[in-house]
Amino acid sequence: MADFFQGKSKRIVLQAFEPEQISALHAHLNHPALAGRRYIPWEFPDDLPLSYQQVEAVYKTWADQKKGFNLALVLPEGKELIGHISCDWGWDTFCPQVSMVVYPDYQRRGYGGEVLQTVLDYLFHHTPAYNISGWIADWNRPALEFALKVGFTQCGKSRRVRFRNGIYTDSILVDLLREEWLTTQVESSHGA
Repeated sequence: MADFFQGKSKRIVLQAFEPEQISALHAHLNHPALAGRRYIPWEFPDDLPLSYQQVEAVYKTWADQKKGFNLALVLPEGKELIGHISCDWGWDTFCPQVSMVVYPDYQRRGYGGEVLQTVLDYLFHHTPAYNISGWIADWNRPALEFALKVGFTQCGKSRRVRFRNGIYTDSILVDLLREEWLTTQVESSHGA
């Protein structure tokens, strides 16, 4: 898998997390703008500050994952950590779930789209993935708009599954099927 990602993105390096990135990860995960949308393992609070030890445990959980991957998004020039992407196929390699975070200081620069296209290309061309999905909090409108823009379809919702700012909120399910992805690839190659 590591060889696949080499050179696929001109502006971002996708790599396994390394222990020396824990301090930067700690700072980024505690950025107030990421509260409730850090996409870290379920056993850690997603909207409360994390201690350094908790971030070390997040790193260890990611490093020990057997059915999926967690990659750091790094700028090649200075090796600066700018986000992370996770893929978890749990019990079914045909239907992985993907989540991605570009840290606030690096958002709206096209990094997310570039990284997601690279990972989708990997999953649809080098794994048996048929349906790739993700969950987005209903209050996170920019993330939903981004997912729809890159080809995902809103296909479901879990109602009142989170409690945020004194109200119950929904989680929206988005997915992308292999044939939809392949159709967009053919269309974009004809338009190039």
